[in-house]
Amino acid sequence: MLFRLKEKNIRLVLLLLVLTLMVGCSGSTEADNTEIPDLKVAYVFTNHQTPLMVAASRAEAFEADGTWLKTVIEREQYVLMQGDEPIANIDLIVNKNGSETMTMMTQGHVDLALASSAAFIAAVDKGAELKMLCPVHTEGIGLVMAQDADVDNWEAFASMTRESDAPVMVGYHSPTSAPVILFAAALDDAGLSYTKNPDDVTADILLVDLKGTNNLLPALTSQQVEAWVGPSPYPELAVTEGVGKMVLDLREMPPAGKWHDFPCCVAGATQAAIENHGEAVEAFTRLLTVAADYAANHPEEAAQITSDFTGVSLEAARMSEIKYTTNPSETWVTNLGLVYDVLHESDGLNEQFADKSYVETHDEIFDFSFIHSIMGQ
Repeated sequence: MLFRLKEKNIRLVLLLLVLTLMVGCSGSTEADNTEIPDLKVAYVFTNHQTPLMVAASRAEAFEADGTWLKTVIEREQYVLMQGDEPIANIDLIVNKNGSETMTMMTQGHVDLALASSAAFIAAVDKGAELKMLCPVHTEGIGLVMAQDADVDNWEAFASMTRESDAPVMVGYHSPTSAPVILFAAALDDAGLSYTKNPDDVTADILLVDLKGTNNLLPALTSQQVEAWVGPSPYPELAVTEGVGKMVLDLREMPPAGKWHDFPCCVAGATQAAIENHGEAVEAFTRLLTVAADYAANHPEEAAQITSDFTGVSLEAARMSEIKYTTNPSETWVTNLGLVYDVLHESDGLNEQFADKSYVETHDEIFDFSFIHSIMGQ
């Protein structure tokens, strides 16, 4: 009887020991998983967002720069590293456009993203708690015409529009896109009139909404328009596919220098990510800075990476004139005001920003604290 009691006690002790070890191991695993945050990063297949593709493609090759990605699954999952220290688990998500990205961010499905500045501004107006952290590129916008057009520069284009008996039809892919905003502002400066009303035959230029970048090249071949303004890589594709020629890079429009550093895509974060995972947000911003610098200084390698990621021909990727940078320069911030004003005038900002000027919104749409820290400003 005594032996049986001892045997039962031994079994009970062993069972408790096993359970204790299981709980201990389970607790340790949970702690390990929660040591660093899981962050979802969204982007779009465009060479405007090449810095993120460079960061993912080069991954461990940036280890010497201090901030880098450890590959888990290529193009999908990484660990954001600062030296030897893991900072965050990163999941890359490909979206169709900035609108989809903003929806996912406001729903809590995305923490960090690359998207157009216009998309971020419009989302914050609607109540989204998001901030733009820095640009990822500037420029990369072209005016394209048919190959046989007798126009090769701004002066010839302006002269053609003034002498034409009817408005010259110029297409664009979205009413809130950087190309048409920049083009319209430059037309104003040059004293050229424009309209979006097809019944107005008094204007120099009729701006035509082609409703998407996929319609840019077909609109030229079908002669729906005589020219269009569009973002890279579409001007380059028009050239490589024999559809048209790039008359000029819009940064070269007069007055000289005014249209340099024109904004388009930016990196941004949810306010929750900034407040709860500030170290990871800063490390991610630093990584984009390293990658943007690499892309700017190694255009051939950046073109190859862009081609591999997006499927754009290497020839077209090589032709890109995009300036990769994360520096929110004074010119960049000023020109972003044009984007804001166009959104405002088109009734695209009718909630939180309905009665606010661009300057009054800076604290609501920007958080440059991370990039300024990185740049030593």
